[in-house]
Amino acid sequence: MKYFEKYLADQKSLDEIDISVHCDIQIFEWLMNYVHGFAPELEIKSAVSILISSDFLQMEPLVTKALDYIAENLQEIILLPIDMSCMNQQLVRQLASLTDIHVLETLNDRKDKLRSKLYMKKLEVAFEDRQQYLLRCVNCCTLFSKA
Repeated sequence: MKYFEKYLADQKSLDEIDISVHCDIQIFEWLMNYVHGFAPELEIKSAVSILISSDFLQMEPLVTKALDYIAENLQEIILLPIDMSCMNQQLVRQLASLTDIHVLETLNDRKDKLRSKLYMKKLEVAFEDRQQYLLRCVNCCTLFSKA
């Protein structure tokens, strides 16, 4: 795990390393199995926790895998009684890039755990290109871009 590289770089201090785990023990066990090559399957109930933990530990391949899984199962994950505010802006941005706008339109997110954040990130990405403009139809007042 890339996160531990700075601690393990100095071979002299290996006896003095103290690791504190600030996640559910089942999630930590899942991560350790993944690190040791057992590659457990992602599950809807734990995907967000695994994503957040793997992002913190800088496990990029697992972050990508978890984001793909969440994008594919977004509706089921949104319905879970979990707090999505723990996802940092970069993760929300990556998830937004993986989520089709049509999926967002049909997403049933009554408590707005994630939907508005994903819309916002999609808009930010769309307008990072200075060639993009937001236009309004003079007949029906619908907003659209040139693309």
